[in-house]
Amino acid sequence: MEIVADENIPFVSTVFANLGEVRTLIGRQINRADLGDAEVLLVRSVTQVDENLLAGSAVRFVGTATIGLDHIDLDYLSKKNIAFASAQGSNATSAAEYVISALLIIAERQGFQLHEKTVGIIGCGNVGSRVLKKLKALGVECIIHDPPLQEKTDNRDNRDNRDYVDLNAVLCADIITLHVPLTKGGRYPTEHLINADFLSKLQDDVILVNTSRGGVVDERALLERQRPTMTTILDVWKNEPNINQLLLQRATLGTPHIAGYSFDGKVRGTEMLYAAVCDYFQQTPQAQITLPAPPLRRLTFSHTIDDQVAIQSAVMACYDVRRDDAALRRSALDASAYFDNLRKNYPRRREFSCVEIELPAEKSALAAQLRGLGFIVRHHAHATFAP
Repeated sequence: MEIVADENIPFVSTVFANLGEVRTLIGRQINRADLGDAEVLLVRSVTQVDENLLAGSAVRFVGTATIGLDHIDLDYLSKKNIAFASAQGSNATSAAEYVISALLIIAERQGFQLHEKTVGIIGCGNVGSRVLKKLKALGVECIIHDPPLQEKTDNRDNRDNRDYVDLNAVLCADIITLHVPLTKGGRYPTEHLINADFLSKLQDDVILVNTSRGGVVDERALLERQRPTMTTILDVWKNEPNINQLLLQRATLGTPHIAGYSFDGKVRGTEMLYAAVCDYFQQTPQAQITLPAPPLRRLTFSHTIDDQVAIQSAVMACYDVRRDDAALRRSALDASAYFDNLRKNYPRRREFSCVEIELPAEKSALAAQLRGLGFIVRHHAHATFAP
């Protein structure tokens, strides 16, 4: 069996080797001629999978190592009886950690504490629910807007115990973070959900975060309506990799679609696709991935540490969004190639759960917050430290 895969799917060649011959290619450049006799196609978000790519091919199974599906023509796959799998939830933790890192940076710059703000979460699925959990651990008041999820919840007697609000209620939030798929039709389309009308009703000093899809925001309207006091944190853009350079210049933080790019999340995506392919072809899974030790394994804080300083220090030690922002702003003349190169050569970023934090036993409130963010917390003897 021949397998064609995006070269940015980690361990794909070794993991799938027992199933057939694996050919890795640049994802954005995969075309019909590349498929040859391949029966399996494994992609990430940069490959458009539709009739133009697959017509006349031997592909029987398509897998995307991502949670977004807007690059996949699911109707065409269904019509042609081509099996499909995605990696739903694989990078949700990573994207949520991105949001926490970015908001802590803005809070430090602007001189406020996150628990002083109200955060509106638009979309509370895999990513949004993790953002909600982490923000709640920090004592942040959150309001949720997610009509499809609310509809499902109402039909299940509100088992998730969440209070949902309409879009107008979200307009009052100090911070708005977007975690929706890009959909152009149906009952709840999200394309240009953030449009001129929406933007005109926001608070002047609102903080807007988009880690979902670029098309969810009307970029022209954002450029026209953006106020000097408005903060924008943008990880996704329309027309990637040919992103709007003026919008990047005006963004408070801008990154090259890497919110979900933790090494742990990408490996989970590989594992999920491998399990799905094995199941479809009725093969017994044989490959196992052993992750390397993270570069940062342990942090120790004494009893004198301020809780907010400890949280800021722990998060930034694991992941500081400013590094990716600075990298994107060093754009070369060929900005589109530079954008893709940053993604292709992205450093191995590990998740909070890879770090063990040692605290004195009396720091129980801080321990609860750090655990809520995803860190492993252990207690050490208070006497270890000098006063």
